[in-house]
Amino acid sequence: MSPILPQRLSNPANSRGGKRVRLSCLDKRSEKFAEVEQLFRKAWRHRKKEQPQVQNVFKVLWPESLLEPYLEYREQVESSRQSKDANEKLLFHGTNRACLLGESRDNVLLCPLKSCYLCSILRSSFDVKKCGQKNSFKRFGHGIYTSACSSKADDYTLNASQDARLRIVVLCRVVVGKTYKRYRNAPELTEPPKGYHSVSGEVGWDLNYEETVCYNNDAIRPAYIVVYGNEPPVSLNFKAFVSTIFHTPLAS
Repeated sequence: MSPILPQRLSNPANSRGGKRVRLSCLDKRSEKFAEVEQLFRKAWRHRKKEQPQVQNVFKVLWPESLLEPYLEYREQVESSRQSKDANEKLLFHGTNRACLLGESRDNVLLCPLKSCYLCSILRSSFDVKKCGQKNSFKRFGHGIYTSACSSKADDYTLNASQDARLRIVVLCRVVVGKTYKRYRNAPELTEPPKGYHSVSGEVGWDLNYEETVCYNNDAIRPAYIVVYGNEPPVSLNFKAFVSTIFHTPLAS
């Protein structure tokens, strides 16, 4: 198991996560930062896309009430498998960001914008019912999509704010369990085949880069967000933050 994928998520910092503060910026000199950065860089596989520089990594802080369902599901999957292994992986997810969360080390407050899927995910994790809000085409049906390829997740990352200078992908803990491998599209799926916990889209007929789909909200939790881009982050002043939230310029 990866050093950045601990068996338990009982880090004391998790209990400090409130409704609006869910992020803790990692020290760039720390081992954790180096591990996440290395994972992101190695997983950047699109040769025609320039590999960006990782500017910051934030650990996602979860209250116990949102962590426990994930831990319980992981234990259920472990007990159902002969190997007693939940096959837990760190996988990337790209989504819309309408605010400037993560643009600086101090910008960690979740915004209230309905169009900001990133803050919604960080507030209450994923909801399979919201599948398809961004992309109507669902290759493997109604599920939560992740990938081991960071550059593929980047394809689904969108900055709605014109003031955003950097990009963000979410690095998630995913209980993959016993995965059903598919090489062709199956948009009719609403769950994995009986006896399986997830669906894995394999490279071949319809895919250039693999992806993993889970159909249970408790099978996934955001673990880190990776902030990247080739321009250095800038400090945001209060006016810029408020203007982004309310779409209203403040008088000088």
